[in-house]
Amino acid sequence: MIAVINDISFQYPFASKELATEYMHQFLDLCKRVKKEEVTNIDEIKTGVIDTQIEISPDFKLIQLLQGFQTREERTFLLGLLTNQGTYRSEEGNPCLIDEKESQVCVYAIDNILISLLSHALFEAPVVKGFFTGEEVYIRNLSKMEHINYYRKELGVRRYVANEKKHKFSRENPYGKGKVGSRMDLHDDEAQELLNKAVKIKGRLYAKKNGKYYAFQNERDVDYHGYRADDLGEDIKRELDRRFVRE
Repeated sequence: MIAVINDISFQYPFASKELATEYMHQFLDLCKRVKKEEVTNIDEIKTGVIDTQIEISPDFKLIQLLQGFQTREERTFLLGLLTNQGTYRSEEGNPCLIDEKESQVCVYAIDNILISLLSHALFEAPVVKGFFTGEEVYIRNLSKMEHINYYRKELGVRRYVANEKKHKFSRENPYGKGKVGSRMDLHDDEAQELLNKAVKIKGRLYAKKNGKYYAFQNERDVDYHGYRADDLGEDIKRELDRRFVRE
């Protein structure tokens, strides 16, 4: 899936510099979240041409706002994100229309997802209505952190939940009649990090860390528990060895 920066959402000025700064911070946090490993289904973020000289509030340009961010890391991240020109070609065809404003890059979002600056009521909902080649289109939209949860399955969010009754930290665990649960020898934060990197093979998520193999099983919604999987088939081990070369 591709995430597309909604360039149209930068065409609505805020009432004040303070509001513009507040919502730009919200936009920054949202983009950072999308780029984190926990969002496993976003392959890239596409950006159109956003004019940094546009007034984002009265007598206050977008470039001034960006330069006013406290840390160099934040400034660099946003400037890179918003001025990454050339990720689409304007000659490719019909634009997407949102509120009668045209965007070439938003065409990419029609079957993917938008990331919008919350500059107008149009972008408050998790769906934005537009028009493409004269037809109505409804585009998935992220403008608030709660939208990440709304689209958690589409975005590939995975949440690790330890099953300590079945999978002990330091030993194999007999449970039920003649059953033994494999150990889970990773702490929760390590397991979450590995779950984010896990790959699907034959319908289940697997990963490799420190020379050991792990399986993750879906419990409900986006919740997974995990365990050591020492008895994997050689074909699965070979695939994990290939994908987790440094592990």
